[in-house]
Amino acid sequence: MKKIVVLGSTGSIGRQTLDIVRSFPDEFEVIGLAAGNNLSLFKEQVKEFNPKHIYCINPPTDAFPGKNFTPMEDMVVLENVDQVMVALMGSVGLIPTLNALQAAKSVALSNKEPIVMAGG
Repeated sequence: MKKIVVLGSTGSIGRQTLDIVRSFPDEFEVIGLAAGNNLSLFKEQVKEFNPKHIYCINPPTDAFPGKNFTPMEDMVVLENVDQVMVALMGSVGLIPTLNALQAAKSVALSNKEPIVMAGG
């Protein structure tokens, strides 16, 4: 079973990634989710996939009881993470992507910005 982190889970690519997880529940376990401002969808995703680690911009402190608020750059290097889906817009994904690669994680990118910014 692959243990994954989805950064940008409420966006189009993030939602499609979670659709695949839904289709293959014996193949994937969601360890972490990170989202921007779509708090209502993020709450639904957290409830459905029950990740141990979450991150969102300006979360209400009482909205996610029992969850670990973990910065994206730390979430991607957790020991039990196998794969990181970086479905973030623009430069937001650069540091988490670099951290995941340095930790020898498998990384899937939804755009080229982190590669261009890193000089690739």
